[in-house]
Amino acid sequence: MKKYGLLLLLLLSMLALRAQDTRIPDRFITHKVKKKETLFGLAQQYEISIEQIKVYNPTLERVGLKRKMMLRIPVFESPVMVIEAPSVDTESYLVPPKATKWRIAYTYGITIQELEALNPSLKNGLKAGQILQLPISTKDSLVAPTPAYNYYTVLPKEGYYRIEKKLGVSQGILDSLNPELIAKGLQAGMVLKVPLEFSGDLKIQDDLLVQKINLFDSLNPLDRSLRVGLLLPFKVNSLELDSIEKTREFFKKRNLSSLSFDFYSGTRLAMEVLSEQGIASELTVFDTQNRKAKLVQLMQNSLLSQQDVIIGPLIPKNFDFISALPKLSKVPKVAPLSYKEVHMRPNVYQSIPPKKQLRDRMLKHLDNVLSEEENIVIVADSLNREVEKMLQERYPFAIQFRPEQGGYLDSELMDSLLLDSIPNKIILASENFSLISSISSQLSGKISPSRPIQLFTTYRGAAYEDPNISAATFASLAFTFTSGYHPQLFDEGLMAERFLNRFGMYPSKEAKRGYDLTLDLLLRMTRKGNLAEGSSLGETDYVESRFDYKPQPNGSYINKGIFLLQYREDSIIVLKK
Repeated sequence: MKKYGLLLLLLLSMLALRAQDTRIPDRFITHKVKKKETLFGLAQQYEISIEQIKVYNPTLERVGLKRKMMLRIPVFESPVMVIEAPSVDTESYLVPPKATKWRIAYTYGITIQELEALNPSLKNGLKAGQILQLPISTKDSLVAPTPAYNYYTVLPKEGYYRIEKKLGVSQGILDSLNPELIAKGLQAGMVLKVPLEFSGDLKIQDDLLVQKINLFDSLNPLDRSLRVGLLLPFKVNSLELDSIEKTREFFKKRNLSSLSFDFYSGTRLAMEVLSEQGIASELTVFDTQNRKAKLVQLMQNSLLSQQDVIIGPLIPKNFDFISALPKLSKVPKVAPLSYKEVHMRPNVYQSIPPKKQLRDRMLKHLDNVLSEEENIVIVADSLNREVEKMLQERYPFAIQFRPEQGGYLDSELMDSLLLDSIPNKIILASENFSLISSISSQLSGKISPSRPIQLFTTYRGAAYEDPNISAATFASLAFTFTSGYHPQLFDEGLMAERFLNRFGMYPSKEAKRGYDLTLDLLLRMTRKGNLAEGSSLGETDYVESRFDYKPQPNGSYINKGIFLLQYREDSIIVLKK
C-alpha cells in the first residue's frame, strides 16, 4: 500500500508540474550535491522550481537531499513560443542545395520562428528543391551572410550583458554592426553579425555560433568500471632509478619515455576527474619499450583482450602490429599521438587528424579565399614536389617559386614576384625550419599599405612551432593553417591547476593530449555503452583538442575534428568551418 501511495504522490506532482509548465527539457545536466546545499538554493541556481527538481529525481521524496547525491537537472533553453505568420505578401522560393534555415531567414530579414510560421512544412526539415513562401523582397533589400563575420542567434530573455559574458563582444560593437538593434532593440530570435574574434566558448557551425556538445551533460554512469589499456614506450628498464639526478635529467629531455610519462599523467588526471562524476574506470598500463619483441611478449597477457578500449602504442608501426592481431579485433584501438596515418582496420580509431585530412581541409579554405584577380605564389621545397604539382593543377593562375638548395631564398627574386595594389597570397609547402623562418621574416619585412601579403601552409608541422620564429611575424602575415589542436585553447585556470597540484608541474602538450583523449573516449562510452556507438555523438572540444569521429567503410574511424586557425595581433583565432 505504501508503494502505491508513493506512486500516486509522484503522479500528482508530475501533473501539478505540467499544469504549471508544459515545456519538455532540452537536455539534462548532472549536479553533485555539495555540503549545505538546499533544494531552494539549487532551484535558484538553475532558474527552475523545486517541483521540477523533484519530478526528475523521485528519490528525493523518499530519502531527501543528501551530500554527494547525483541529481538530474532539467535545462529549458527554448520556452514555448507561439509565432503567428507575419501578415506580409509572399513569393515562392526554391531551396538551393546546402541551404539552412538561419541563412534563408537572415537573408530575408526575418527570424527562424517567422520562417517556420510562414512555412509549416518546415517542421519536417528543410530539403533542397523545396518551395517556400518568403516576404517579397528586392535584390537591394536582401542581406546575405558574409564570411567576414560569425552570426549569433539571440536566446529568449537574453540581454546585452549575457551576450557580452558569453561572447566577449560589447553592446557598442553589436549596435554598430547590426543597425536593426537601434530601431527594434534586442529581441529573441534575432541573428546578429559578430566579429570573427568574438566567439567565446561557442563553436562555429555554418557561420553560426552554437553551443558546443558537452558530454558531461545528462551523464548516466554505467553500472561497471570501464577498462582502459594503455600501451606506451616507458622504457622503465633503461632508467637509472638509483640516481635521482640522472632520472631528472632524463625526463627534462624530450624522448619517448618522457612523452609517455606525460601522456600517462594526463590520462590519470582525466580518470580522476571522471571518478568525481561517478564514472568508474580501471587503468592497466603496459610498457612496450618500443620493441617488437616486447609487443610479442605482451600479447601473451590475457588482460589486453579484456579491455573496453586500448590506447596506443605511440609509434605507428607498433600500433599497426597490435591492430592486426585477431585476438584484439573486437577491441577498439586508438592511435593517440601521430599525424601519420595508421593502417585503418575495423575498430581502429585515428584520434589525430592525419596529414591528408589537414591538407584537404586547407585546400577547401583556399578554394574559397583565392582568386585569379590576386597574386598567388606557390613556394615548395624539394620534399614537397607532389604537393606543389597538386597546387599548380588546382590553381593554374598561381606563380611557382622554388627556393635554392638548403632552403635559401633569393630576396630580390622574391621581391620581384610581389605586386603592389593587389593582395599577395603565398602558399608555403615545407617543413624545413630554415625555409619557414627565412620566407616568413622576408615577407613580413616587405609588407606595406600598398602591398598586402598573407601566408598559408598546406600542413603545419613541428618546425612552425619553433620559438625562434616570432608569433608577431606570423601575425603580420595573418598566417593561416589547419591543426588537430588549438595551441591557445588551453585554459590554465582549469586543468593546469589540478595537474600542478597532482604532479608538481605544468602539463606538457602530450599531457594535455592524454587528458583530452581519455576524457572524450570514456565519456562517449559512458553515454552510449561502447565506443562505436559513442563515436556518433558529434564534435567535442576539450582543453586543446577537438574530436569528431567519422566511420569509414571498413569499420574504422578517423577524427575529422580540425581547427582552421589564423594568427592575429595577440592571439590565434578559429576561422569558420
